[in-house]
Amino acid sequence: MMEVNKKNQKTSLEKKSLFLMLLCWLIYTSSYIGRFSYSSNINTIRSAFDVSYGEAGLVTTCFFFVYGAGQIINGIFCKRYNIKYVIFASLLVSSLMNLGIILVPKFAYMKFIWLINGIAMSFLWTSLIRLLSETISKEEIGKAIVIMGTTVASGTFVIYGLSALFVAILSYKFVFITTSSLLFIVAIIWFSSFNKLVNPLKEEREKEKVETSFSKEVIVKKSGGNGVALLICILAFFAVANNFVKDGLTTWTPDILAKLYNTPAWLSILLTLLLPFMAIFGAISAVTIQKIIKNFIGTCLFLFGVATVLLGAVIGTLSANVMVLTIACFALVSCLMAGVNNVITSMVPLSLKDKVNSGKLAGILDGFCYLGSTISSYGLGAIADNFTWTNVFNVLLYVSIFVVMLGGIYLLINKIKKAKETF
Repeated sequence: MMEVNKKNQKTSLEKKSLFLMLLCWLIYTSSYIGRFSYSSNINTIRSAFDVSYGEAGLVTTCFFFVYGAGQIINGIFCKRYNIKYVIFASLLVSSLMNLGIILVPKFAYMKFIWLINGIAMSFLWTSLIRLLSETISKEEIGKAIVIMGTTVASGTFVIYGLSALFVAILSYKFVFITTSSLLFIVAIIWFSSFNKLVNPLKEEREKEKVETSFSKEVIVKKSGGNGVALLICILAFFAVANNFVKDGLTTWTPDILAKLYNTPAWLSILLTLLLPFMAIFGAISAVTIQKIIKNFIGTCLFLFGVATVLLGAVIGTLSANVMVLTIACFALVSCLMAGVNNVITSMVPLSLKDKVNSGKLAGILDGFCYLGSTISSYGLGAIADNFTWTNVFNVLLYVSIFVVMLGGIYLLINKIKKAKETF
């Protein structure tokens, strides 16, 4: 009877753990819907207010700047947060900002609303990763990485789909109304289900912590602090380059298609759906690639290497003026960059939770990701204003080449070090 009770208790905890992971997935997927509601309509909004690419990109730049800074700050302090109330407040404020964006009379006000949205959103990722690291077992880390790794692509896919639909049949303003409603509903679901999901799991992990505290202490002492620090520094640079390419493509693809191929606004947004759709597979496949390569830098290097070839192909397809080839290259690059993003923001923080605070590491790395997003939104828009879209892709290609060179040097130095240690 006692064994049956233990088995039932374990099954109940496993179900709660899965539900919590899915709830975290819903929250972060919704957050991407709430942050890309502007980006997915940037071409339509730019035309409606008759502003330049640079001015339109400045709105997302404001978001990415405060979001990236907030990620680092919240990563440091998230250990002290009451996660239940912080995530609820974050979703609620974002809901209000999405509603507010359609109420402003002048375009100039949009950047301030999106700046507040960025501050609110910056609390989410670090808090969610910290929560998962404190509640799920080691055996469930792989499952959590796969689930959370698809949030970015899933949210982007949904918001671009909604945008294409509403721009085609109604107005872009309905995108923000729908997004606002979704964020509010998710906030209520989170607040009402938090205690019954999280408390039993935390109690179980506390029991395990007492039993394994000695072994964890030994692991921390044995781990190479300098090696981990260098790894994080390299990954931080990769993070900047990753989002520079990834969000640069996601933000500006509708405009690129409209400008180069004269596609209607709704069709440009609809075709852009292929990027986040492929990105879902990229996030999942990165887990498989990591299992084969068994090296975070090596996995990122492989993904960036293939992306470099494809970005070169993009430049070739632009001159050939074949839209299908251009979109195919965009989608594949997006797939690869989603894989890199999953390695940096999910795999590394959760895999190193015995060595570094997961919430802090997730915040720092995600903060650097959004430094890349900040640069790409305004920077690529400004290049397009003053030069051509071919120049934009040249910049993306050079960034990717530099990452491959840096990663190759890092792996070579590591190989030489290991060879010396062997002798």
